[in-house]
Amino acid sequence: MRETIDFGIDLGTTNSAIAVADDDGVRIIKNNDGWDCTPSAVWSPRPGVIHVGRRARERTESDVDDAYAEFKQEMGVAGAHRRFRRAGITMSPEELSAEVLKSLRQDVAHECGYQPEAAVITVPASFALNQNNATSEAAALAGLGEHCPLVQEPTAAAIAYGVQDASDSAHWMVFDLGGGTFDAAVMSKRDGELQLIQHAGDPYLGGKLIDWALVDDLLAPAVQRDLGLAEFTRRNPRWGRNFAKLKLEAENAKIALSRTPEVDLFVDLDDGEGNPQPFEFTLTRGALDDLALPFYVRAIRLCRDALAESALRPDHIDRMLLVGGATLSPGLRELLADPKEGLGIALDHSQDPTTVVARGAAVFASSVRLPRKPHRAAVGEFAVELTYPPQTVDTTGVPVSGKVTSGSDVDWSRYAVTLANPEGQPPFWGPRIELTADGAFYTEVSIDANAKSRFVVELTDAAGTRQKLTGDTFSITHTAVVPGDAVLTGTLGIGKADGRFDPLLRKGTSLPTMVTKTYRTTIALRRSEPDAVIKIPLLEGERRRADRNTRVGLLEIRPRDVRIELPAQSEVEVTFEIQASSREVLVTADIPLVQQQFEATINRSDLLAPEHDELVDRLHDLEARVGVLRDQADDVHAEQAQRALEDLGEQRAVPQLRKEVDAAAVDTGAAVTSDRRIRDLEAQLDDIEESIEVPGLQRELWELLGVCQDIIEQTGGGHSDRAELQTLRDRASTLGDDATPADLRRLIERASEFQVELLRRTDQWDFLVFSSLESMRDQMSSRSQADAAILEGRQAIASGNRRALAGVNERLRRLLPPGAGGQIEHKPGGII
Repeated sequence: MRETIDFGIDLGTTNSAIAVADDDGVRIIKNNDGWDCTPSAVWSPRPGVIHVGRRARERTESDVDDAYAEFKQEMGVAGAHRRFRRAGITMSPEELSAEVLKSLRQDVAHECGYQPEAAVITVPASFALNQNNATSEAAALAGLGEHCPLVQEPTAAAIAYGVQDASDSAHWMVFDLGGGTFDAAVMSKRDGELQLIQHAGDPYLGGKLIDWALVDDLLAPAVQRDLGLAEFTRRNPRWGRNFAKLKLEAENAKIALSRTPEVDLFVDLDDGEGNPQPFEFTLTRGALDDLALPFYVRAIRLCRDALAESALRPDHIDRMLLVGGATLSPGLRELLADPKEGLGIALDHSQDPTTVVARGAAVFASSVRLPRKPHRAAVGEFAVELTYPPQTVDTTGVPVSGKVTSGSDVDWSRYAVTLANPEGQPPFWGPRIELTADGAFYTEVSIDANAKSRFVVELTDAAGTRQKLTGDTFSITHTAVVPGDAVLTGTLGIGKADGRFDPLLRKGTSLPTMVTKTYRTTIALRRSEPDAVIKIPLLEGERRRADRNTRVGLLEIRPRDVRIELPAQSEVEVTFEIQASSREVLVTADIPLVQQQFEATINRSDLLAPEHDELVDRLHDLEARVGVLRDQADDVHAEQAQRALEDLGEQRAVPQLRKEVDAAAVDTGAAVTSDRRIRDLEAQLDDIEESIEVPGLQRELWELLGVCQDIIEQTGGGHSDRAELQTLRDRASTLGDDATPADLRRLIERASEFQVELLRRTDQWDFLVFSSLESMRDQMSSRSQADAAILEGRQAIASGNRRALAGVNERLRRLLPPGAGGQIEHKPGGII
């Protein structure tokens, strides 16, 4: 009987696999076709019949209305259903994934005689919370329990490699390019413990983008040329079956090019009238590499981001672990090995990249105890609940604790336990441990270095008589590597009313964890205004602007929800609590004034795939903005912005996005990808826009400080003025090249206020104020009174009568509309 989960599943975009950890090691469970991997595809040709795997994958090109694949990226998206025409059913991505998981469980039953009741499932580290929670839902639908443990794919891969690695200390980078997702993870191994140091990834970057690039840029134009098919594009539903065939051929050709320099494609396509037309095309490895290069470059940039955030360089990394079928490409491996264009880190492809994640998940699963109901002792009997590590890198001092219970009232001071492993090498016999008043105990044991150590717990009374004890056996295995603490791979926080993102839990935080922060409401909740609502958007991401991040939930509080009316500026205490294995997040908003709590569990998302027309409009706006920023960067010679725009060009980010948006007309997955891509590019353009603004603001700041210096020199300013000026200069210097426009504007405002303070003490002040008021003549309530006062002011200036000028200024101020007077002293540059 198994004590630990032992089964690990790689639930992939293109293929999935299941592995099991036994005493003899880890092995992949083969499917009915004898394959290590099962295509993540579902086919339902008639009611009540569902096929998963190879047969379903083959049908995606010939039966496009009843067979589907690559639905992983739509996990957690509301309304992303697939309809099976002949079966008359619709299935969500979670339900489709559950069918794949059921198939894997059935493969285990075929080989082992039983279906696993639990499994560890891997998820991309770049998955958002809604995607992780959707994976847990799929596991529950497949019969793998309500709280299926999740482990990140880079961690699973590193565990699989780490088990085979004898080194005690190392830094590794996991390069995981799968069918639909990419993860770059910096891992450390020290004294047998693996820890994720830093991560960067993209949940919509994978091999399928390369497949579609082959179709869109090479095969489809050749089809249109050779067969004369009109409007032969992905967005045209007339050609859906043809494009499904080309996509499958492109994927097969890409795989073949890992072993041969060129491959010939042969496929029969429909001419639109139901007649098959043969299409032939020769694809070379060079052509593939050219098309794939922008995707490889994007992945390498993410690797560099992860290294930079870890404060590490490529030469600090011992090995790069290659994971995912796309890493079999010779062109990608050559690029990665290049120290200039790639990373120059030694590549490790000693394990099969298509199954290494499943193997690592199984190793991880062997360290997780199977969920069991607590033992309940009958009257006069005893039971024990134990806490211990199923796996450990230590052989001595391994902690074990427990609590003994009984169906009767017991004086536990009369009982003791002894732990023993009589079959150990050497045998282990622990000391007699007296129980505490509530029946608890703690001890440490030693285990064998090369075998599973099986222990028995003996319960004896004061007379030394052994008692029957339920749950009295357990096992601990010595291992070369254990996973470290789970960490958060995306920052969590809320969106504020001013549009900013306020992080509460930062990326890299160890799990489980909890944090609380106090905010204030910006509106009141009154019974007379029933439609008023306090919205607390729950966000995940790394961008300063709230709308550039992913909304994973929403807390709403309305007047009917609170016992009494809530005034504006009321305190709201927001708490985020997140679990380690399930990644489930509980968010609580506590309002002390009304003594009420409002909760939201991020277990499903209201994320919707955007409409195609909306995506087209956003794309047009983005393209126009790129052009404007390029002109602005050239005008002010903003080198940093120019380099960033060139970088976008090298990655072909906008042309690739244009193709995704085009495909979104008929493909929900492309719509989800387009939405994410547009938000990412908008955020990058935000940064570029800032880098263009910064040089001008820096010049404005230093010119303003120079004016302040001149005023001090002319007026013989005192020590305090010079000290304040030096403080402002020091702050300006400290900001340096990392300054943001907001930082600079705050400092410019303070320098402007300082300039006003200096000018107030000079003879120039009243003249400058008069000049500002004169420029605001058109805003004054009475033009005739304003003209008369302005004439008097000019005469006072001509005669040098400062007192008369001050009186004129006061009269002019009273003619201004309410609030306009503040403009006089706080316009850009100080005084206008």
